[in-house]
Amino acid sequence: MREVRFVHMADLHLDSPFLGLRHLPDSVFEKLKNSTFASLARGIDVAIREAVDFVIIAGDIYDEEDQSIKAQARFYKEMERLNQAGIPVYMIHGNHDYVAKYRDRLQLPENVTVFDTTLEMYTFVSQSGVRVNLYGFSYGERHIREAMYQQYKRQGDADFHIGLLHGSEMTGNAMQDVYAPFKVSDMKQMDYWALGHIHLRQVLAEEPMIYFPGNIQGRHRKETGDKGLTLVTLRETGAELTFVATAPIIWEEATLEISEDVDFSKLFQLSLQAVKEAARTDKSVLLGLRLVAHVPLSLDVKQRIDSGEWLDMLQETWMDEANFVWVTRVSYEAPLQNVDWLASSGLENEWELAKGLLKQEEVFYQATESLVANGAANRFLEDLEEAEREALVEESAELLENMLEQFRGDLK
Repeated sequence: MREVRFVHMADLHLDSPFLGLRHLPDSVFEKLKNSTFASLARGIDVAIREAVDFVIIAGDIYDEEDQSIKAQARFYKEMERLNQAGIPVYMIHGNHDYVAKYRDRLQLPENVTVFDTTLEMYTFVSQSGVRVNLYGFSYGERHIREAMYQQYKRQGDADFHIGLLHGSEMTGNAMQDVYAPFKVSDMKQMDYWALGHIHLRQVLAEEPMIYFPGNIQGRHRKETGDKGLTLVTLRETGAELTFVATAPIIWEEATLEISEDVDFSKLFQLSLQAVKEAARTDKSVLLGLRLVAHVPLSLDVKQRIDSGEWLDMLQETWMDEANFVWVTRVSYEAPLQNVDWLASSGLENEWELAKGLLKQEEVFYQATESLVANGAANRFLEDLEEAEREALVEESAELLENMLEQFRGDLK
């Protein structure tokens, strides 16, 4: 049976900023800053070790269109490793690293094929004679509203036809359908769709296989769990997928449930145990800790949580180890306590509506227009993914809720 084996990766976001982190120890900061590069290097190790036929990178190699020299140099280095191993690379640019008209870019090694801003087709022929036609295009601007997938048509004679597409599923909402929107039920033209853009690893369909491999390194608390690449074996009978974790740092959430009254000392000891259980032997962890209290919290415990003392103490226990656990945030829920200020205000529905509106792309950027205009803040706010916008809105709302609760307490 004829087959072809390749690596499918996407959304490298090299040299990416990381959202929601502050006051990091130097060693944690350095490892985090290098994490996207480390994950890419591990991915190239896998491709070489597995002797794949080729590598597909489905967009957003860089985090922004103005790519740093460091990011370009590191990417060049990894592509040259594949070149030395005789492994071709087929790549497209996405909405984060779209092809700007005037930009200094390093010339990539000869094994790398970069698709143009109009749909192109390239042919790969393996040593055993398997012929593969690959189709794709790079973003020429930040937003692509056209349903480009409709232009993908089989050309010529080949054993397999693979489409590279950086985009998202069509919603019918013109405000949201700005990333080469596609309709899964219409995507019958290819034998395999190598997707990019959505950072969650997911199979959208199996016949043909339509697949997002996710990003190679989580960038904020909404992108939890292992991240990496996917090894694909494509046969006439279908595609076989094998996920390989490559991210050196993962984001995780842990829940600490309290069913009896505890003082702060006991809470702290339970928290340390939760941190210990989150540790991994093969990678570092950025941990969010959520306390769910099924009994009322004492005023002392609540005040020490709200003041940041709980988080400060947990961060002080951090150990400078090769595979660390760093607690990034703490939160708590106390469902059995007295109705809070929000419920008593009668504005719960309006509050949730306001958060929902802020998560919409157009409203979000209207609200943050003055911040985006600030050069220092622009990199952290411009062209955020949906999950990133949601994370910022939720964290901001939580901070405001705590401030209002504290203000209400001060008035009593």
